[in-house]
Amino acid sequence: MRALQIQRFGEPVAALKLVDIEQAPLREGEVRVRVRAAGISPSDVANAKGAFPNATLPRVIGRDFAGEIVQGPPELIGLEVWGSGGDLGFTRDGTHAEMIDIPREAVSQKPQNLSMEEDAVVGVPFTAAHMAIEGTRLKGGDWVIVTGAAGAVGSAAIELIHARGGFVISLVKDEHEASMLNRAKVQAVAKSESGDLAEVVRQATNGKGADVALNGLGAATGLDLLASLGMGGRMAVYGTAITGREMQLDLFTFYRKSLELFGVNTGNVAATKAAVILNELRPLFENGSLDQPRIVERFSLDQFAAAYDKVRAATGKVVFSLF
Repeated sequence: MRALQIQRFGEPVAALKLVDIEQAPLREGEVRVRVRAAGISPSDVANAKGAFPNATLPRVIGRDFAGEIVQGPPELIGLEVWGSGGDLGFTRDGTHAEMIDIPREAVSQKPQNLSMEEDAVVGVPFTAAHMAIEGTRLKGGDWVIVTGAAGAVGSAAIELIHARGGFVISLVKDEHEASMLNRAKVQAVAKSESGDLAEVVRQATNGKGADVALNGLGAATGLDLLASLGMGGRMAVYGTAITGREMQLDLFTFYRKSLELFGVNTGNVAATKAAVILNELRPLFENGSLDQPRIVERFSLDQFAAAYDKVRAATGKVVFSLF
């Protein structure tokens, strides 16, 4: 089969090679999936560059996929599936390939109303958003600040918050990113270039402060988010690459406001656990509670250099199409 393999860490154009791999016999307890589409996420770019110490080489890269089962128990042959996992592309071969082997427990039937390409870009962003929302115990009526709201995880979070009856305060970079938001699901918008987060939160919540903040940007943003939380507010952190890793926390204010911090690491979510989350998401896509993902561009495996470059610049989803 053809697959994108990391042979040495570095910039993706140098680190990745499109190779032909002879597949080993299917192991007991696993199924073989013909990959029809595979999402490309920023974590795949980071993986190629060697940002994850658990990744072993050589390794087929990629975390998200959609396809159909071609080998395994007879009752599963032909089943159309989707999947993701923090082990895929790191400690076991990943999804940027024509075939992938996954544990039987990682099988999740895909939503009937999404295309293979749409299915293939759900995994990482929706898993991260789902974990952040679960970890912060979001409930209907909560006001939630979503950072990077025009990005993959941010847009997934907006979908899930709206489906739960929460109210969204989106934090975006500028007016261009603000124009990309689904305003039917966003109650207020703050722009980092304007420095207006505190005022937008104050007006939206009538001075109460937000109940939840989802921080995918990092430390510098984290201080503003904590200051914008009301009593008993909770903040989930799932990224630090944009504004740094370390922040100086005022513990007096932190405990007096009964605030909570929660870390989200999708790298710890193996394909079997990701399947549980995807099984929860499937009916929400099928009943229309969640909108279909927006794909900005499609590539073949041969175009991997252009595809990975696109991921760095895109605010929408980029996918390999293997039809």
